[in-house]
Amino acid sequence: MSNKALRAFSAGLILSTGIFAVSYYYIAPHSSEHAITQDQVDSYLAEKEQTAISNDEYATLKAVSVKPAASKPTAPAPRKKEPAQEVQHMTLVVSQGMSTGEVCDELQRGKIIKSSKEFLKYLRSTNREGAVRFGAYKVNSKMTAEEVAKIITSP
Repeated sequence: MSNKALRAFSAGLILSTGIFAVSYYYIAPHSSEHAITQDQVDSYLAEKEQTAISNDEYATLKAVSVKPAASKPTAPAPRKKEPAQEVQHMTLVVSQGMSTGEVCDELQRGKIIKSSKEFLKYLRSTNREGAVRFGAYKVNSKMTAEEVAKIITSP
């Protein structure tokens, strides 16, 4: 590259930098002029039928959610119905990011299944382990493992 071409290229860089600086400082709107107000946030949330919660409320809700637990699979066995036992009902809430093992543990805590390990093994044997989807599902202890698996997995 010749000296003349190099100087022309350098001059172009300096000129374009100057143009960007002028447009940034004098033409582009500054963020302080467009600050979002609390009324705008409230109206946006009302439009979307959503609500805002405080960090303390969020922490409380997060603490109530399922804690991760290690689980080792055992022999697959569909859940057997027991005649003289009280029927347990629960709404299983599967959050985004929950593992299948955590979902199984939550079902065991709700007394919907007897063993989270056995249910996890059943899901693996039927190729449904990765098909559990987040959402809220109504389940009860009268359901078999197959029925519960159909409800919490994608079609």
